Amino acid sequence: MDQRKSDDRKIVKARANRAPGRIVRIDLGDGRYAYGRQLTGVSVEFYDRVGKPGETIDLIRIVCAPVAFRVCVRDYAFRRSGGWELLDVVSLTQEEQSAVERYAKQDVITKAISIYWSDPISGAYGETPATFEECQGLERHAVWDPHHVEERLRDHFDGCPNKWVESLQLKV
Repeated sequence: MDQRKSDDRKIVKARANRAPGRIVRIDLGDGRYAYGRQLTGVSVEFYDRVGKPGETIDLIRIVCAPVAFRVCVRDYAFRRSGGWELLDVVSLTQEEQSAVERYAKQDVITKAISIYWSDPISGAYGETPATFEECQGLERHAVWDPHHVEERLRDHFDGCPNKWVESLQLKV
């Protein structure tokens, strides 16, 4: 059984825009909404769930939906005015709070590949040399602008490749 479905989740009102567990609703501009959730640091997970205007928002159902992708997002996406719609917070599980984030990196000049990691418990972070194969399935380390995330979400829901994801692919 999915850990998220078996947990007793707490929904709270948090003052900080980027409080861990903060849910955001993203207007995709085409009659659809997407949802994301602040994790630790600047990482946000986005769900494989489409919302429609006027529907009742069930935050627990949102965080129990499959994750489409996780990326780092710029702070201005979480502004109270002009950013994504800030909803309440669904507290992170212990597992989510302690998960070490891992992203693929590639040096622009040398083409050396590594895994960037950060540990939210200790605050430690660093890079570990890696092979192309070890980085398969990892997101490329980049901080995304909100409009690029929105474009990626539209492409995801439409089943189309995303030009930003393709441009970030590791080069062999």
